[in-house]
Amino acid sequence: MYTMIMGLFYGMFAMLSYNSIQLKIEKLEVLEEQYIKKEADGEVPYSIKQQYAKEYHEYDRLQNRLQSFWMKWVFYFPEFKKP
Repeated sequence: MYTMIMGLFYGMFAMLSYNSIQLKIEKLEVLEEQYIKKEADGEVPYSIKQQYAKEYHEYDRLQNRLQSFWMKWVFYFPEFKKP
């Protein structure tokens, strides 16, 4: 019984982590496009750098949690430019 409850909690947290990772991917795709475009123009505003770094670190942290560390070997999570 205890194992079943723990499995249920683990599955629920894994599902929530996967959804959070997918949301971060969508945000990072947009931010990375803006970041690269501004970088090509020669000037990246501090606010964009700061927001991109925050989202990137959150994305990386979500992939290294106990309930989601194995997902990077099962699902495709794109690599983004490090801030």
